[in-house]
Amino acid sequence: MPETKSPNPREAAFEALPLEEQVRRRAYELYVERGNQSGSEFDDWLQAESELQEFSEQAGPIALKK
Repeated sequence: MPETKSPNPREAAFEALPLEEQVRRRAYELYVERGNQSGSEFDDWLQAESELQEFSEQAGPIALKK
């Protein structure tokens, strides 16, 4: 029987958030990674959107819950 990896509870909770909140949180992570230096907020937002779009495309379609 193939072993399936259980989803990380933190990742599962993150994916359950609305897209805008996911982008906001990832943009904040990028800001922190840059040492909390302001001035690149728009770039952080665009990068976060891009990363989440890539992730979404790689993950494939998600079944809708009824």
